[in-house]
Amino acid sequence: MTDAQLIRKAAGGDAGAFQLLYERHWKAVYSYAWLLTQSVPDAEDLTQECFLTLIRKPESFVPDRAQLRTWLIAVIRRQHLGRSRRSVRDSSIDDEEDFHVAPGLEEELIRLERADAVRLAMNALPPAQREALYLFEFEQLSLAEVAGILGIEVNAVKARLYRGRERLKLLLAPLQAATKEMP
Repeated sequence: MTDAQLIRKAAGGDAGAFQLLYERHWKAVYSYAWLLTQSVPDAEDLTQECFLTLIRKPESFVPDRAQLRTWLIAVIRRQHLGRSRRSVRDSSIDDEEDFHVAPGLEEELIRLERADAVRLAMNALPPAQREALYLFEFEQLSLAEVAGILGIEVNAVKARLYRGRERLKLLLAPLQAATKEMP
């Protein structure tokens, strides 16, 4: 069953159709929401609001214009920007996360350190570059889809991707050098 068919059924009250839509797309929606907010509760709220928007206004999704996943990610971005504008003076960012690794698991610790270094490097990028890289590399959206979500031209997406990758190379160079030195 297509997404468009499921949307119609879900909007008509079919809980099973809604569940199937959610299962198909929640991970991409939540992951992007988390990238924007760096907060599990905020990402969960945005994800919920996004799916509610789809069910409350099913006519706003036009299958001929975009894939549902692309449309949902664009909705998340608009919701996040709207929230950010409303709460500029109250915003606080706390993106430090505690993690605990059982003693003696050296390989796991190294993997976590690398993952943390990549996360920190991604967070150090300007938001425009971070968003473009995330959508293109992690969500595997096309250049045109990324451009549509961000509201910019394809060439601007290419420029952001290039600058973001170059900056990541610089930020992750110490990690690469340390990896080469390991026995």
